[in-house]
Amino acid sequence: MVQRLKTAKEGWVGIVKSLYMFFAFPFLLFIGVVMFFMVTSGKSMGRVADDALGTVIIWAVIIVSIGTFAYGVWSRNRLLKKITAYLRDSAYYAPEIGYEMYRQGEGKYLGIDKKNGTILYVHRIRKGQVDVVGLTMDDWTNREVEGNMFRLNTKFPDLPRIEIATPWAQRWFDTLGAMEYQKTNVAKPFAQYVRDQIEKLESDFKIQIPRLA
Repeated sequence: MVQRLKTAKEGWVGIVKSLYMFFAFPFLLFIGVVMFFMVTSGKSMGRVADDALGTVIIWAVIIVSIGTFAYGVWSRNRLLKKITAYLRDSAYYAPEIGYEMYRQGEGKYLGIDKKNGTILYVHRIRKGQVDVVGLTMDDWTNREVEGNMFRLNTKFPDLPRIEIATPWAQRWFDTLGAMEYQKTNVAKPFAQYVRDQIEKLESDFKIQIPRLA
């Protein structure tokens, strides 16, 4: 069984990263800007011999931090885009504009196909582990909206609730209400269609996709 909640180690790493981004990084940026103007200024008052080296080191740390963050977001976004593109098929899943949401920072995607009555959820749990779940109107029990947060309670014991932040949360809530008794318009169950692609997805993208009971 896959551990979807963060482990203690992952939790502490997340806390350290948050503290760094909210406190240490702004401080480094401020010091970096001040030192940059000091070493590039024509005035030498208060300047010491190692100011230039210190400035270079601080800006190197700043650039590496930005690069690492940007690469993480880009990598998660690329994976989500590739997986969803692979599963798009007009006969099974082809959501309209305004009915799908990518949250690259969280590694999440959720989309609703009104025509076929299908829902696709993708979540990068951690590096190398990704939930890829196909649902129909028979696979969920309740839905909720709290501000921009949309939640869907499922019939899967291993994944009882799906949630994602979207500016269209209320629209999705209303749409699913109107679709609640809609029969799925696909050749075979969408969950089965998704499961049939799992081995290929795992092989192509070097990931593990948990099987839901």
